[in-house]
Amino acid sequence: MRRTSGRVVALVMAGMLALSACTGSPEGGPAGGGSAEDGAAAGGQPAAPVEVTGSARTVTGSMAETTSDIPGDSGVAGTVTLTLRAVEVSEQTMTVRWAMRWDSEDAEPTTTLSYYEMGLGAAASVIDATNLKVYRPFCTDGSWKGTVADATRCKTSMLSSAVNEVHFRFPNHGTVEGWASLPAPEGAPKTVDVLPVEGLPGFTQAEVTYLDGGS
Repeated sequence: MRRTSGRVVALVMAGMLALSACTGSPEGGPAGGGSAEDGAAAGGQPAAPVEVTGSARTVTGSMAETTSDIPGDSGVAGTVTLTLRAVEVSEQTMTVRWAMRWDSEDAEPTTTLSYYEMGLGAAASVIDATNLKVYRPFCTDGSWKGTVADATRCKTSMLSSAVNEVHFRFPNHGTVEGWASLPAPEGAPKTVDVLPVEGLPGFTQAEVTYLDGGS
């Protein structure tokens, strides 16, 4: 397991999405627009490797953890600690679990912040760098691969612990558990790269647990 810069992971994912081909939610998965998107680097070359900035080993309740400053253009002080709990696959569904904590000594203890106020996004992504696929949460309306309006409806109806980036609040010095339900990765990869929150550092080579006895 390695952790990496969220900016680098986001750039790799954006490149994959820009060159995406087809796919959709797997048969038998929850209704909605869960997405698995193919991609390849220009000229048929492999996608650029994700830059590694640290490492972590599995411990009780935590696969890896990273603490970073809130994005500089958000105007909000403090740090955010992101903990990856698990990446589990059962039949046609992959569940990612994590925890997020905001800490600010400058803000009052009773202060709360939203994703929007921190300059973050609530849509998790899982990247299979080997097979060049990006997975996003199932949704009950719209589609990740449609128009901007389709993607917006999909994002606001995700099968996830938080879908409202304005009204969902994080308490100062408080830990909030999160989860998202996505299509199971094709080919049963042993590891994937995980970006639980848009705008925060992600994790590379996270081990996938197959609850049905898969790979």
